[in-house]
Amino acid sequence: MRPTASLTSLAMALALCLAAGVAAADPIPLPDKDRENIEKYLGKGVVGEPVEGNPIGDAGKFFTFEKGAWTYQFTSGDNKGKTQEQSFEKLKRDKDGTTGRYSIGKETVFYLLRDDEGDISITSQQDTDQGVISRFSPPEPIYAGHLAPGESQKSKIDVKVYDLSSPDELAHQGSLDLTLTYVGAYKVTVPAGNYDAALLRWAYKGKVGPANIEDTQYRFLVEGFGSAAMIVQKSISAMLFYHDNSKYGKVLVKEN
Repeated sequence: MRPTASLTSLAMALALCLAAGVAAADPIPLPDKDRENIEKYLGKGVVGEPVEGNPIGDAGKFFTFEKGAWTYQFTSGDNKGKTQEQSFEKLKRDKDGTTGRYSIGKETVFYLLRDDEGDISITSQQDTDQGVISRFSPPEPIYAGHLAPGESQKSKIDVKVYDLSSPDELAHQGSLDLTLTYVGAYKVTVPAGNYDAALLRWAYKGKVGPANIEDTQYRFLVEGFGSAAMIVQKSISAMLFYHDNSKYGKVLVKEN
């Protein structure tokens, strides 16, 4: 279990930001709509008071692209109370540490790319339950290092969904408008411990195949290991094939 960050380590982090000419932002109260969404899926008591937030900088400090595994517990959805393993490993052909495979349980695999600026994106998602793979162009951002608290970036992502049993067969296509927002930084309490976490929000809107998609997802990021808590869809293809029970909250139980 990771201990709560000490006052000394927080002071050092602030000093480094100030030395680089970037001051920490004042605490940003959690907007009411976001709190309503978060408490619906994570429950009350997970998100606490706002704290000073720093620009993310190199996203690699939240996700190191080193092999690792984590255990999360579902806080909502059909699997509420159950645990799930998540793991990361580099692709064997990767020589420079810029690509990797992130597995969630046995059903979903994300293929990740880290660019020269340290931002991390999803190039494709594989959903074995539905037997499809979704590919994104440009890749879908999940960690944007240049964002500061309160800032957003917008992008348009083309989505193509292929049948795994016939990889050349295009099943669905369309596009999503994505607004990625660094909402602010907040104290979070999960089974693994207490943390100061940066909250990122993904707001999707668009149409892929027969589905009109409008969805909001969240991740609470902690330096050193990634997400302490999250509210996500099982996969992009879940927006096409599943109902509301495909969306769920999860909290970190331990690093394996």
